[in-house]
Parts: sequence; C-alpha cells; structure tokens
Amino acid sequence: MSEAFIYLWYDAPNKKYYLGKHKGSPDDSYTHSSTIWEHFTKDNIPEGVTRRILAEGTHEEMCILEHELLVNRKKRCWNRYYNESLGDPRYVDMSGENNPNWKDGISLDIKEYHKEYQQTPQFKEYMKEYQQTPKYKEYEKAYRQTPEYKEWKRKYDAVRYARKKAERQGVGTLEGFLG
Repeated sequence: MSEAFIYLWYDAPNKKYYLGKHKGSPDDSYTHSSTIWEHFTKDNIPEGVTRRILAEGTHEEMCILEHELLVNRKKRCWNRYYNESLGDPRYVDMSGENNPNWKDGISLDIKEYHKEYQQTPQFKEYMKEYQQTPKYKEYEKAYRQTPEYKEWKRKYDAVRYARKKAERQGVGTLEGFLG
C-alpha cells in the first residue's frame, strides 16, 4: 500500500503545470499547495484543469522523485510551471543549486532575492496595476486609520517640516559668529 503520490495538474487555459507530492490518497480531498496558482477544491476544479497521478510509493520515495522531476523541469521548462521550489527539503540536499535561493552560482539571502525581484520591470508594472484596484485602495484607506500609521506619519511630517524650515533659513544662522 502506498502512503504518498506524485501528481501533475495541467491548467489548459493558461498552458501551465503544477507538479507536487502529497502524503495521502489520490482519492482524498487534497488538490495542491501552490501559493501562486489559484486555490480550488476537488468539488470545484476550474474548467480546463486536469490531474494525472504520476507515481505512488512511500513518502520518502515520493519526496526524492518529486525533487528529481522538479530539477529536470527547472533545467528544461520552468517557466511553464507554477512551482516555486524544488520539493520537500526533508529528504533531499537543499544546498547549492537545489536551494530555491540559488542564482548564478550563489545562494541569495531571501531578503536580497525579494529586494532584487522588486526592482524588475514586471514587478513594478504589477504593483502599478495592483495599486489601482479597489481591493488595494480599501486596504490603504483602512491602514491609514491604524495607530501605527498615524504615529509614523506624525514623525515623518515632523522631520519633513524640520528639513523645509532648514532649507528656508539657508546655511546655519550662527555661521557668521563662529567663523
């Protein structure tokens, strides 16, 4: 009897895949764990989305096989997958190229990775569009009512006011007396 399986979802409308492993039965209610791809249930699978079971076995076997399959796909066609990582790190070596933070021969700190990603034109365009959505505007309005924001804004305005005042006065007023 198998305790885990590897599955492959195909999202035909977007021509993308998601490969994963699950400890459980193919007949249970589990669908996927992607944080990028939309969440859905077995009772509400989107139109054009299908799943294939690729293998069944022990949890450890499936972890190793999932990792091998994802490494293969990362080398060949990663842009056609919703996957972000190379599988469950408990049974595979996550150093070097297996580390999701590995890029061009170095392992990036996750904060550095996000900082680098936020500089890309794609991210900037996404944020520009997202900031125009009603959801974002509602969030922004609610956030500006929080005590944390109000305290930050008070300090920010005080510093800004002090800078403008210094600019208006020009170079220090005591300079003539000290020099």
